[in-house]
Amino acid sequence: MKSLALAFLTTATLALAACEDSAVESDSAHLTPGVTTRAQAIAVLGPPSSVYQAANGETTVSWARRAGLFRPGETSQYAIVFGPDDKMLRVAATPDQR
Repeated sequence: MKSLALAFLTTATLALAACEDSAVESDSAHLTPGVTTRAQAIAVLGPPSSVYQAANGETTVSWARRAGLFRPGETSQYAIVFGPDDKMLRVAATPDQR
């Protein structure tokens, strides 16, 4: 019985680790340049890891996550640039960009 429970927990852990990056990409698919606001992006993606305010009024908001079980020591980052009006301009970084 214990080995069955251990096998289940191992399988569940592997599945969650594999889904982490795809969950961010799936959630971010609903974000639209020129339409989505910074508040809306944060509501979808959660609290950001960092926020950088540029001199030109643009703000880059980043979400970083540990890459997980299959890429220990690596961090996946997703970043979006917002204009002075807080509307999305573009995606600056995705977990695919390594």
